Amino acid sequence: MDLPAGVLSRRALSFVRAHGQRKPSNRAQRFAEQWIKQGLDRALVQQAIDYERRWGDLYLPPSVLYNGGPKYLGPDLLVGRWSDGGYIEAGPARFSVSYDFLLGPDGAFGIGDIEFIPLYASVEGWIESLALENEVRSVANEIRKLRGPEVSSLDFSAMLPFPGIPGLSESWLMDDGQIVFVSRGISLISGHLDDVVAIVYSGIPDREASLGLWSS
Repeated sequence: MDLPAGVLSRRALSFVRAHGQRKPSNRAQRFAEQWIKQGLDRALVQQAIDYERRWGDLYLPPSVLYNGGPKYLGPDLLVGRWSDGGYIEAGPARFSVSYDFLLGPDGAFGIGDIEFIPLYASVEGWIESLALENEVRSVANEIRKLRGPEVSSLDFSAMLPFPGIPGLSESWLMDDGQIVFVSRGISLISGHLDDVVAIVYSGIPDREASLGLWSS
């Protein structure tokens, strides 16, 4: 599988090679002139082509949240108010959702409804998060999902960021006994604190070895 060099951790690269599939379609290249004739900025169209060359048509396993996330990575559509603001589609939704998966002008990966909510600093952050989620779910002996007020029962002051995942409204945290994924993206769209979700993974044997915690 042809993948960008030097941008993913060993964990994420192994995850993509083991569980991903790439089916090149060259959609952005094929529709580029049509988009430009529709009035889209030529530089934005080129960004879509560059994104497609880098990650386009990469199918990955679904995320636990966001109704699975994008079905695949790549810009199918490049029209409407999001493109007017310099955003491109990060990938079509796997199932029907009220928001779009987008890449911001600065490359951040996020979701957009009325406004854009950046989840990760880049699409690579999304891939790294999927890889860690896949691995930690396979080794944790206990998994708990907390929502809304339940999340405040966690002592985040004693936790450190999990290395290598540049989260913005999403966070991977850890302490001596557990690894915690905190998702605030939907809450920031809905405006409801009840939509904040934390998934707590504990009982991970030989955590450093099983998760490659200190390797890049």
